[in-house]
Parts: sequence; structure tokens; C-alpha cells
Amino acid sequence: MIRTTSVTELRDQLAQMIDALGDENAVRVVRHSKIAAYLISPALFENLLERIETLEDQVDMHSAIADYQAGKAVEAEDVFKRLGI
Repeated sequence: MIRTTSVTELRDQLAQMIDALGDENAVRVVRHSKIAAYLISPALFENLLERIETLEDQVDMHSAIADYQAGKAVEAEDVFKRLGI
């Protein structure tokens, strides 16, 4: 659930709002009826970072497969030689 609050209310009740954040909660902060910021729990932040990293890994995997299919692959032996292994 995302709670909405004003910048003024957030400033006046910051400690209470931080204490009220649950594992999946967030506070949408508005200023002049426009979204100015979000205050999210540490658990939600960490979850979002993990999801982003997973998606980046999937994009890298698809890119590597496309390179391989396009004949842009490098033989493992060549990589080992470059690394001195």
C-alpha cells in the first residue's frame, strides 16, 4: 500500500512515517499536487535492486546469445591465452 502525504506533513512527521513503513510500504510525497518523491522501506528498496540486477542479467544473457548466433563468439582457448591461463 502506498500512502500519500504532502512535503509539509512529511517534514512535520518524518520520524513517525519512517516508523510506520512496513516491509512493502511506501509513502508518495506530493508538492503542489505533483509527485515530488517516494519514501520506501529498506526491504522494498533491496527487493527492487535485486529485481533490477536480475533483469540486467537477463538482458546480458540475451545479448550474449545474439552475439553467439551472429558469429561474434570468442573461443574459450583464445580467452585463456589472453588471460595467460
